[in-house]
Amino acid sequence: MPSVVDICNMALSRIGNSQRINDLSEASIQAEQCSLFYEASRDFVLRDFAWGFATTYAQLAEVEVNPSPLFPYAYAMPTDCLKARQIVSAVFPDGYWPVDVCVERPILPAIPFRVINGGSGKLIVTQASPATLEYSARIESPEMFDPIFVSALAWKLGSNIAPAIAREPNVAQACESAYQAQIAQAIAQDLNESAPGPQPQSSFITGRN
Repeated sequence: MPSVVDICNMALSRIGNSQRINDLSEASIQAEQCSLFYEASRDFVLRDFAWGFATTYAQLAEVEVNPSPLFPYAYAMPTDCLKARQIVSAVFPDGYWPVDVCVERPILPAIPFRVINGGSGKLIVTQASPATLEYSARIESPEMFDPIFVSALAWKLGSNIAPAIAREPNVAQACESAYQAQIAQAIAQDLNESAPGPQPQSSFITGRN
């Protein structure tokens, strides 16, 4: 898999800059801009889509003081959480349904929650207790990155460094448009690769048995 420097060089290539870097600490505008924007760009792309390699589940730790008047339970946000996706239902996790049950699976509403300021850190407040959070984690090692994520990150990084490096004024917008197209591709691929859990037989089929 590509390294951080490889991803930065991909971004430089995509904005039409022929100079390559060997280290982010180099004394060049290319290295300076990549060093300035790489981590912010990476975290932005991780937040923008529920990438499988970054999806993590954690049993949340309840805090003693709940500042929210709207929800009865407050939990500490996991330290590596970039975006909270959902509170997982303890009764019927996504896709789960007993095979031998011949009634339709109920459509359960999402468990409401909010991310709020807890003074010394972020809190997740909700009506569920206990609570398991599905979230996108901060992943720093490029060895974990999905190939589509690498491409999307290179486009996003390119859009951020282009104003200071690219010769043409419209390069940043072109990179941003390419980034949005890459995210759309990731969403479509995720839908194609997702496998639903066992589904109950229809009443038409069960009625014939």
